[in-house]
Amino acid sequence: MVDVRVRTADSADADALAAVHLESWRWAYRGLLPDRYLRHMRQDDLAAKWWRRLSAGALDEAVLVLEHEDEVGGFVSFGPRVDDPSWLGYAGEIYMLYLAPSLVGRGLGQRLLECAFEDLARARCHWVVVWVLAKNEPARRFYERAGMRLDGARRWDPFGDRAVPVVRYAKAINPVFDFDALRARSRIG
Repeated sequence: MVDVRVRTADSADADALAAVHLESWRWAYRGLLPDRYLRHMRQDDLAAKWWRRLSAGALDEAVLVLEHEDEVGGFVSFGPRVDDPSWLGYAGEIYMLYLAPSLVGRGLGQRLLECAFEDLARARCHWVVVWVLAKNEPARRFYERAGMRLDGARRWDPFGDRAVPVVRYAKAINPVFDFDALRARSRIG
C-alpha cells in the first residue's frame, strides 16, 4: 500500500507546490507550449505566487495537496466557475491539477479530482468544468475517464508570444434531478 494522503494546503507548502508546478508543466506541456515560455518559468517566482495565494486565505479558491511518502507530490486547485458569473453558486471549476511526473499513472490524480468533486458537491455546486489544452491528449483522456465530457466551449489562452487552443469539459456532480433513477424506474414499471 502506498503512503498517500490528501489535505488542505497552507502557506508552508508554497515551495513544494512550486516544485511540482514547474516540474509537471515542463513535463506535460513539452511540445504543447512554447519552449521559451517553459524555460523561463522560475521556481522561486512560482513559490512567491503560491505563498501569496495561500497566505491570503481566499474564500473562493481551495487547494488540496497530495502527500506521497510525506512529500507533496501533487495538488488540485478549485473553486467557483469564473468564466460566467451567472453560474455563481451553481458551478465549480477545476483551476489546476498537477502531479509530479513520477506519480502519473498510479490513480493519484483521480484521487485528487474526486476530493475536489466531493468538496464542490458539499458546497452545493451542481456542475464542474475544467479547461484543457486542446492538444493535451493524456489530460483529455484523464478527464474523460472521470466522467467529464466536452461541452463545446473553446478559447485561446496566451503563453508568451503564442496563443494555444483550449477546450472545456463539464460534469454534473450534484444533479438537481436524478435522470438515471427516473430512467431505471421507467424500465421497472
